[in-house]
Amino acid sequence: MLFLSRFVSSTVNKISRFITIVVHAGACVNLFIMFSTFALLLTPSFAESNAMGDSAAGEKTFAKRCASCHVVVNESGETLAGKKAKIGPNLYGVTTRKLGSISGFRYGKSILKAGEIGTVWNRENFVGFVQNPTGWLRAILKNPKARSKMSFKVRKEEDAQNIYAFLYAMDPKVVTTTKKKVEVVKVETLVSYSSDQASRGKKKYEKKCAECHGKEFKGGMNGGPPLRGLRFLEKWGNGEPASELYYFLSEQMPPDSPGRFSSKVYADMMAYILKKNGFKRGAPLPWNLDALDQLIMKKR
Repeated sequence: MLFLSRFVSSTVNKISRFITIVVHAGACVNLFIMFSTFALLLTPSFAESNAMGDSAAGEKTFAKRCASCHVVVNESGETLAGKKAKIGPNLYGVTTRKLGSISGFRYGKSILKAGEIGTVWNRENFVGFVQNPTGWLRAILKNPKARSKMSFKVRKEEDAQNIYAFLYAMDPKVVTTTKKKVEVVKVETLVSYSSDQASRGKKKYEKKCAECHGKEFKGGMNGGPPLRGLRFLEKWGNGEPASELYYFLSEQMPPDSPGRFSSKVYADMMAYILKKNGFKRGAPLPWNLDALDQLIMKKR
């Protein structure tokens, strides 16, 4: 309703300016046509399409960006989207519920606090949160120490709008008669790296990362998690876009100064991590996020 009221106000202002311009020009305005068009613009289907984004595009974006952590599973246990991820909460019905309201899920303290004050996942809140989880929580709670457990960010507002549209279309309180079966979009090109990248990455890793994660990637003296083996592959090697691991490394590592290295250096270190986890050599690993989106984290 908030969006619709803003949309109506904006449209009325535009039409008012148009009338002023036409009258000043001495033209004859056909008010019947004008207000018929205005009425059409305010129909629910038009308003909803503009408010909600593109659900078809959102389906693809969800598969690429969200399915590694989230699922959409209905009351009957049917998986409508995603795989078997349990890192994040089930997003079925998220667009009409309060923050932190899934029973049994271990939310962070800040998002629970936002739910306690009545914050709901409407379009504006959802889009703001997924683009900057911690920043959005700090603004909502007016607490500079608030923090989200979700480190991933949806970089483009259009993508965030489309993901919301996709989830909204499956919300049981919105759609009660039709259930949509979602097919996860599979990225066909497997991730690879060059030998040169892995060699450079090894030198940088041993100098900057081994103290926390261990020289053999099994965890180090400073308590960093292992970067190889079953646990690592379950999180990063089940068909996720390569951009997710690269984005995490470049945005979160090293913990004391995230993003301190160049894009190329992060690609080199990721190449070395891939090598240690048994991924095959091949074409060089790009460090452009759009290109990495097209590569799947899966062994040959």
